Amino acid sequence: MKYINRAERRRIIGFNDYTLMLITIPIFAFFYPLLVFGLSPIDEPVLFIICFFISILYTLFYWLIERYLIIVLRKRIPLASDYKKRLALEGAILLLSTLLLSLITEFPLFCLEKIPGVPIAPLFSKFMGSLIITIIIITIYEAIYNFQLFKQSLIKNEELQRINVQAQLDSLKNQVNPHFLFNSLNTLISVIPEDPVIAVKFAENLSSVYRYILEIREKELISLEDELACVKAYQYLLSIRFGNQIKFDRAGLETNQGLYVVPLSIQMLIENAVKHNVVSQARPLTISISNADGMLVICNNLQLKSQPTDSTGMGLDNIKKRYQLLANREIKVEKTADLFCVHLPLLHLKEVR
Repeated sequence: MKYINRAERRRIIGFNDYTLMLITIPIFAFFYPLLVFGLSPIDEPVLFIICFFISILYTLFYWLIERYLIIVLRKRIPLASDYKKRLALEGAILLLSTLLLSLITEFPLFCLEKIPGVPIAPLFSKFMGSLIITIIIITIYEAIYNFQLFKQSLIKNEELQRINVQAQLDSLKNQVNPHFLFNSLNTLISVIPEDPVIAVKFAENLSSVYRYILEIREKELISLEDELACVKAYQYLLSIRFGNQIKFDRAGLETNQGLYVVPLSIQMLIENAVKHNVVSQARPLTISISNADGMLVICNNLQLKSQPTDSTGMGLDNIKKRYQLLANREIKVEKTADLFCVHLPLLHLKEVR
């Protein structure tokens, strides 16, 4: 095992434990002579003080060894899902290490016991005293570590909830803004006299998009099938509005069950593509959706408008943050002179924190 620096140790432990050691080790050293040798600070003060200082060195030696083993185990098995496995392995290793350390320290203690007046204790008593100290050390570290994880989880959940709410508000704001409503209603009005059947279908798809947004308000993940169903309705609205000026390509797209994405992520990316690029008869916009290496790839040909559209840049950043918070996964953005692609991780529920 390579050297673990101070910053890495503190990150793995979850707190600065030097103050804890400074306070706790003298307390252990005080009670060790009482438990193992039966010494009283009142009846035998001089001998007790000698044993007390020896116990400080003894306890410090134990603490540093056990602490290092805890750090190594947490580094190798860091996930909360493996907590029981790590704790069981930690208990077994620390039990064996306590026995081994008891045997190692038996020789210097045996030499001390040859000095007249120094109390003698059997190896079993020393081992049990050391084991009690070890158990207390493990309990302290695990209690503080899990409390820190609990606090981080609360903060993460609160942040995720805030981002999800912001995503819903942004999506509703983008969908319900006067410009969108004007375009949608204007398209619907123009279609009604020409083809009432298409007008009804347009209204149904518009309703589907709104209903989907309302239904996923409390969800952190949505199945790929459900997300693509909403995208299909949204694509229909765009196809009626722009005609053959916009094209959608789903070649090679697979919708395997058990795969999830963050809600409205695909819709947001399509919306951004339409918002920032020229969509015309001479320069049609093509948006493709496909699978590749466990990712959902959304691409569009890049033909940016000469006059940049006002944008906060929140949409893509919002998707990035939700993926990172939910599953510690990163989205991938590729931009060339002719193409803009975003790779969204396809998640399994077991990946979600």
